[in-house]
Amino acid sequence: MINNKKEFKMIQKLKHLKYFSNYIAEQEMPGEMPMDGSAPNPQAAPTDPVFKFLFLNKNEEEGDYKYPDGSSSKRYNTYQITKTQLIAWLDKNITGGSAETKRKSILEYISGDKSSITPNDKKYIESFKNAVTSEMEGKQTQDTEVIFSPSDRKPTTDVIDVTFIITPDKW
Repeated sequence: MINNKKEFKMIQKLKHLKYFSNYIAEQEMPGEMPMDGSAPNPQAAPTDPVFKFLFLNKNEEEGDYKYPDGSSSKRYNTYQITKTQLIAWLDKNITGGSAETKRKSILEYISGDKSSITPNDKKYIESFKNAVTSEMEGKQTQDTEVIFSPSDRKPTTDVIDVTFIITPDKW
């Protein structure tokens, strides 16, 4: 039993203190140990890479919205597809001689590892664009704002993981 009022008040103030380990467990730490304290599963399957992209016309140099500094911007539909889905689409739609080389080239172009494709492969990009925009492959995600600078009118965006797939006005 507590006889002293000062001791009683001190005990009441301390009732709100919590263990530091509880504070750590409440924090969101991606890639760290699960919150339940269990060890991560080393045999868990790795996630399938996702490619995000949008389609730009080759000669497009100006957006719909104009800024005072002369730059302009336009919002584009952004799409995504997993690497497995893309490889399945490539295997299904690219056949014939040198198909493996074409598949690899287009995979690298859509994933953003390559900046251009050969003129012979443009028909496959057109077919891929039609499949994606008609929602047969991949899925649409949040729109991306593309900015055209006043000096060179080249497209850019602040979204890091989006690939620009340049399509000519006429194939």
